Amino acid sequence: MKNISVQVSQHDKYQIELKFICPIKNGKKIGDYHIELYFFMPRNLDVTDRSFGTEQFYNDFYEHIRFQTPHIDLHTLISSADSPLAKLKSANSFNQDEYAKWLKMCCSIARSAMRDGEKAVESAHPQKRIQVGREYLENSEILLKKFRACRPEKGAAESLELFDLVDEFLSIMANSYRYKLWEFFNIYDDQELAGMIAQITGDELSYRKAHNYPSMPYAHADNSELLYRESTLKKAMANILFLDVETRRAGVFLENLLLGISAAIAMAFATTVSFIWKGLFLEEFSLSFFVVWVIAYMFKDRIKSSLQLYCLKHRNSYSYDFRQKIRDGLGTEIGICREGFSYCNAAELDSEITQARNRHTLSRLENGSFEENVMVFRKRIEIFGDPCKNIFREFDVDGIVDIMRLNVRHWTYKMDNPSRAVYTSDGENISKLKAHRDYHVNMVVRYGERHGKDAFERYRLVICRNGIRRLEKFNTDGEQID
Repeated sequence: MKNISVQVSQHDKYQIELKFICPIKNGKKIGDYHIELYFFMPRNLDVTDRSFGTEQFYNDFYEHIRFQTPHIDLHTLISSADSPLAKLKSANSFNQDEYAKWLKMCCSIARSAMRDGEKAVESAHPQKRIQVGREYLENSEILLKKFRACRPEKGAAESLELFDLVDEFLSIMANSYRYKLWEFFNIYDDQELAGMIAQITGDELSYRKAHNYPSMPYAHADNSELLYRESTLKKAMANILFLDVETRRAGVFLENLLLGISAAIAMAFATTVSFIWKGLFLEEFSLSFFVVWVIAYMFKDRIKSSLQLYCLKHRNSYSYDFRQKIRDGLGTEIGICREGFSYCNAAELDSEITQARNRHTLSRLENGSFEENVMVFRKRIEIFGDPCKNIFREFDVDGIVDIMRLNVRHWTYKMDNPSRAVYTSDGENISKLKAHRDYHVNMVVRYGERHGKDAFERYRLVICRNGIRRLEKFNTDGEQID
């Protein structure tokens, strides 16, 4: 049985991407998963609740939720009689909407199969890498030929146009993964396979040109049309898996209740002081009683404000900021998501988080104390199994993917220059060198399922003023993983 899993990567110069895969489990009505992100910020970055509050965090935060693409390896996709590609030929007898669903799903599966196949070539044993690479190139060609053979000879104009768009997108994706392999084999100076890739990609470009597909790269152009069509087609083909999210504030009732209790306590204080003073010292209204009443109300307002600030500050420890309803394209509710962001005291962290952080002496000295500023993002996802399983009956959709991106640009505002001069000496001459000025932001990820055992992963963001330089992963012993 599958469990929740996480993938953390650098999306671009300023963004990290976290991809959580939550399985849809058969025979279980609700899958209840939780995710917690702990960011340990160096003190000299001055990232605090004052400079980088909840509103700013969500402004720099982006996410979308979708179904997980059914996993079918490239060989099975082109050879199995039960694969979606084999059934696509008969799918053109469906109505237009159903046929569009089949086309887009086959496109997503084919793209995923080519992507995983390319990764398998790079991770293959060096002695088998050439053979695996040849098989991948041959299978990717067969995949495109079999898909193109499924084009209906006649049908609705919109269906034929959609087929051509899918064909163009798969052509772009096939060549993009081949180019990655070409760069990979160039590193190992394998000219034979690199030449084979050059010929196949050239043939694919000729096919695209013969069919008047606009996504053609040219040497003396900005090629913006290619990138635009690739991005647009990618979104259009994947939208069948995307889920709608309806967001509203969470904990509104609790917040109002806490504010009301704070006001009641403050009012009770003012009233009590006034009655005690009147009962002990005054028998009727006088100037002294008026002064006491005003002073009591002054303290009442201060008590009210202080209690409200205290309650709101600690509310995030046991409540969430937002509550989201997850719906499919037809509006069926298939899950609920809750999100919360706050700062916490490093001394109050669970021992598991502290152990996963695994701080060493240098990082403690860097911050001038034994503590860092700790940001916490919490998420809880509930998935309704039955509605999910009824959406794609023909395909093995067994998970929901929550993709989150966080922009770290605001963290760089108070950093020093990205480089500075350093010097070295060989005893006779002194040389001037260049050194990067980096900052380390450690991140601990805790995730799991309700009533299950949590998993912990630690990462380190190496950042300078120009953006993210690299992302490092560590094992449970604090050793870096290549």
